[in-house]
Amino acid sequence: MLKAKGEIEAMPVFKKPQPGRFTVEHPVEKHFHDHDETWIMMGGRCRAYMIDREGNREEFILEEGDIWMIEAGIEHGCDPIDGDCYIFPFAGTIPEGSHQPGHYYMEKEQYMPTLVCRKTPLDRYRKEG
Repeated sequence: MLKAKGEIEAMPVFKKPQPGRFTVEHPVEKHFHDHDETWIMMGGRCRAYMIDREGNREEFILEEGDIWMIEAGIEHGCDPIDGDCYIFPFAGTIPEGSHQPGHYYMEKEQYMPTLVCRKTPLDRYRKEG
């Protein structure tokens, strides 16, 4: 959610979030984002995976109640186990220059995003005297 310079946007609040439904036939395919992403597992179980910056794949089980925070640029996805799984994903801050939120594929894009923190000086808490 990019805004023009000087505009203020409230941080998102999700009231009664509606998860996506994924099945054995329709899993979450391997993809990445230009932003961090968080998954809230709202039902079912899945075998999740991530591929780190060096290309190493790690697999693990996610189940209802789990929360998974995924770093920008990390390829990830999941395969539901024993039926459907329900995931509510949400994006972190969308950095300047990013794609619009969505699924992107390194094989096509040919880059790996890396977020950098820019520290802007301020006078807000400067002590006088």
